[in-house]
Amino acid sequence: MTGPGAPPSAAPLPGWLGPVVTLTTQVGVPTVFAGILLWFVLTQVGAAMERMQRAEDERTRSVAAMQTAVLETLDHLGVRFEAAINENIQANRELAAAAAARRP
Repeated sequence: MTGPGAPPSAAPLPGWLGPVVTLTTQVGVPTVFAGILLWFVLTQVGAAMERMQRAEDERTRSVAAMQTAVLETLDHLGVRFEAAINENIQANRELAAAAAARRP
């Protein structure tokens, strides 16, 4: 009877599976799962932050456009108001002159 021989070698693993098995063996399954979960959360948070930044940029552009429109409208209304006041002053002066001319 001869002694036990060398253990049979395992079949070669595909290219991506070998490092995964080695990593899992060295650090443990919970650590690998925690790493995968951390990677997933960080990539999702990064994508969410990018979406929020794009939405904030759009809101900033909208607010700036509304502010410009409001200021232009107020300037236009200010010019019209000033013209109406000047017309009113002129009409009051004419009425005052006409009233003064009628007095004895």
